[in-house]
Amino acid sequence: MLARLRSTEPVHDAAYFRRALKIPRPGPEYLMAEKASREASANLRSLTERRESLKVERTVENPGKNRIPDATYRAMHADLEAQLTAAQVTEREALAEWNSRKAAYHDHVRATLAADIDGLGALICNHLDQVMELLDIAAALGTGAREYRVEMPGLVSGAPAAKQLLQAAIDSTITKMISKGRRP
Repeated sequence: MLARLRSTEPVHDAAYFRRALKIPRPGPEYLMAEKASREASANLRSLTERRESLKVERTVENPGKNRIPDATYRAMHADLEAQLTAAQVTEREALAEWNSRKAAYHDHVRATLAADIDGLGALICNHLDQVMELLDIAAALGTGAREYRVEMPGLVSGAPAAKQLLQAAIDSTITKMISKGRRP
């Protein structure tokens, strides 16, 4: 069952994986692209809000404030529309650059950690196999004890149930978890 997930590479210990499995920090280009994308989106939102405010100001009657003259309104609206068009292009380009950098970074992270993640999966499988073997030993001892009506501690008497529960968890969750994301 778990043997097919085992790696043929040497198995490291938990301390090795604790040190090795760290997400690498993104580079300055990634951070700059992220910042540029956020700033472009914020600028576009700001311009959109200004355009909506201008429309509201133009249509709402406010006795304490003079109404914007038609020519001034059209000029301001045209200027905002031009700025919005430029901001949309900038945002689209910044988002495309950010998505490109993000995809490259994610690929780099996956490639950098792939071997160690596979090793971690192999170590987990190895330990699960050891636990299953130990539960088999305890279950066999419990079977012998029941035959001779000897009462055993919970570790022995509960081993068959624990093995069954662990086997269900291994089959339904752990095996899928370890093999998830493996790409041929």
